[in-house]
Amino acid sequence: MRRIPYENGSVKITPEEEETRKTVVVLGSGWGAHALMKVANCNKLRIIVVSPSNHFVFTPMLASAATGTVEYRSMTEAVRSANGMIEEYIEGKAVGVDVEKRTVRIKLNSLLDKYRECEPPEMELEYDTLVCAVGCKVDDKNVPG
Repeated sequence: MRRIPYENGSVKITPEEEETRKTVVVLGSGWGAHALMKVANCNKLRIIVVSPSNHFVFTPMLASAATGTVEYRSMTEAVRSANGMIEEYIEGKAVGVDVEKRTVRIKLNSLLDKYRECEPPEMELEYDTLVCAVGCKVDDKNVPG
């Protein structure tokens, strides 16, 4: 599989095709999610990306950025740049999945975290296919130095 050329653009979707498009909810924006976003045919699939960060970082180049040989902006790619036809990007994280109902509960990122104490709002998304590509986060806070 390879990336759909941007110059091909989108094809006008008929109302009948719109009704049959499957909704794919992608959790995360790392390696696996990014690879899927690049090749997904959004004329046939309704792609909704849920991630706390709206970009992918090519981590093997982080050392080059630290030494100054590569600028950080050259190793990141925004979700919309991966595939301009993605239906929606939601900035938040999944906090629950109901497999039987085919829904995922999402806690949205709050812009007011530093200004007031309250829980950010939650929303529920329905899906036909759920892609869980959240990856991992290194916990290094107990490592000296």
